[in-house]
Amino acid sequence: MSMQVKFLNGLNTIGGNVVSFTQGKTRLVMDFGVNFAPSEIPTGDLLANGTLPDLPDLFTDAHSEFETTIFVSHLHLDHMGALKYLTKPTDVYMSQASADLYYVLTKLGIESAPYANIKVIDFENPTNFGKFEVTFFETDHNARGAAAIRIRNGEHTVVHSGDVRLDGPHPERVNHWADILRDENIDLLLLEGTEFSFDEDNDISHERHTEMSLQQNFAQILQDSEQLVVINPYERNIDRLVALQETVHADGREMRWDHQFATILRAMGMTDVKEIDWATVLAQPDHYVVQNHFNQLHDLDQFNGAYVYLHMNGEPLGEYDPRFAELSDYLTSNNVLLRSLGVSGHATPNDLVALAQHVNAQKTVTWHSFKPEKEAKALREVGLNVYLPAKGEILNY
Repeated sequence: MSMQVKFLNGLNTIGGNVVSFTQGKTRLVMDFGVNFAPSEIPTGDLLANGTLPDLPDLFTDAHSEFETTIFVSHLHLDHMGALKYLTKPTDVYMSQASADLYYVLTKLGIESAPYANIKVIDFENPTNFGKFEVTFFETDHNARGAAAIRIRNGEHTVVHSGDVRLDGPHPERVNHWADILRDENIDLLLLEGTEFSFDEDNDISHERHTEMSLQQNFAQILQDSEQLVVINPYERNIDRLVALQETVHADGREMRWDHQFATILRAMGMTDVKEIDWATVLAQPDHYVVQNHFNQLHDLDQFNGAYVYLHMNGEPLGEYDPRFAELSDYLTSNNVLLRSLGVSGHATPNDLVALAQHVNAQKTVTWHSFKPEKEAKALREVGLNVYLPAKGEILNY
């Protein structure tokens, strides 16, 4: 009996990539995210319009012959955001760091997936599910606990790269799993291609930064700004939040977080976390850096002076989200410049090509990109066998 690899979503989008592996009565699903999906849209409509993967038995009362297990490579919404739509108890495996963050997010009400049975899978601990063996490898992305995932069925091997970068703080993690896989003659590599989505020559806004250069630029902004600095980071990028506070303190300022961010940071082991007290901040604004979530945007109404606003990959995550225009309009009306100081969690095009060459799979699928064909072309130019599947297509192994 063969293994069927079915491509369910994310073939020409950044995020929301979902693939299933079935053999016999066992079905594994990786990842389980969605792109922007307003909460007021009914689940049935999200399933019908393709926002949710075509797995009706997981989102409705439809029956299925399969025993399904879900695997989450990391805890960004575009890789796990569909969990809240589950309608029946389903085991969901993730790394320990991802599970720790998920737990505090559920306590805060940021996440709620009552039918997701969260379970931990340790790195490099092969675990069996029916005829399958699944192994998580720690990787480098802008989320703690991010993983690349290997799937074996005894005869064939498939690797899901997850989101990955090689110019982050831990390239050795990526090199480690790439070295292991290179020696295994894998059949199929599912490789993200986010950075192929952009025209680097013309898209000035997509200038490449690293986590280190972000902190250096942030430090310079603090030195140059004799006024309140407001930052809008993403609450799930824990390591960056820790580094931001260190940079603030090194400048002699004090960092203040909203209750949600403060609770998350304390739960993830950070000390010296102080929450916003606006009376104190307004009394000496140039001494503080304040984190501001989009949901609390109008907290800034009470501040009449000039301030610096830095969008650091926080919500709204991008211009595809209608809230981004609302944020821009609000700052414009207050004569505040919307400045972007973010970092991609994704490998550069050159690094993706080098990674694919190193792994040297018999076949590589490019996805998680607006332009997967652009990545496919680059990989073919270096002699790799690349395949661009259609949504819903099945490969048999």
